[in-house]
Amino acid sequence: MNSSEVFKLAGEEHEAFLRAIGELTLAWSDLEVVLYKLLKHYAGVNDAVGRAIFSGTRASAMIKFLKAIADNTNMEEIRKSDMDDIFSHIQSINSMRDFVVHHVNGGMQEFQLGNPDVRLLTDSRRVSRKKNAKFYYVGSATIAAMRDDIIECCWRLHSHWDQTNEPFKPGAGARGSRNAWKFKPPQPDRTKTDE
Repeated sequence: MNSSEVFKLAGEEHEAFLRAIGELTLAWSDLEVVLYKLLKHYAGVNDAVGRAIFSGTRASAMIKFLKAIADNTNMEEIRKSDMDDIFSHIQSINSMRDFVVHHVNGGMQEFQLGNPDVRLLTDSRRVSRKKNAKFYYVGSATIAAMRDDIIECCWRLHSHWDQTNEPFKPGAGARGSRNAWKFKPPQPDRTKTDE
């Protein structure tokens, strides 16, 4: 592949990356709505009380509240297990989502050995100790997988507030059946340094 082909593919990947970031942001917003509904349901409060107590609460805090409610109310194991599986994946996505949105460099793209499908993301310019800097190669496909899994999480969580779902059965998922998680957290590139 010659350099003009690489630059053309890099431009296409950049546009796909921007689109994927926007779609992930929208999906994350939907997730926070679903978590809020779930939190109101399991806390046993109406919308007015939920707004008063949980206004401004982010996903990670809502998950902590939901886990505490599950433990303190002796929630049936199948419900807890289902939530734990979903919450674990949400937390994995959230860690990478935070890294991406805080460390993507929109003005410069550095690709892996001329591979325009992934770009370098690093916290090396702001990390307090250079030895702790992280380097990841992430592309639009990774961001799209995160988005798809967040949508899947939303659909799976719907079954938790369905009053007719007794005895509890885990939710179906985005396409009418549970789909395998698409997002696999990228591994940091240990060979890269900021020297």
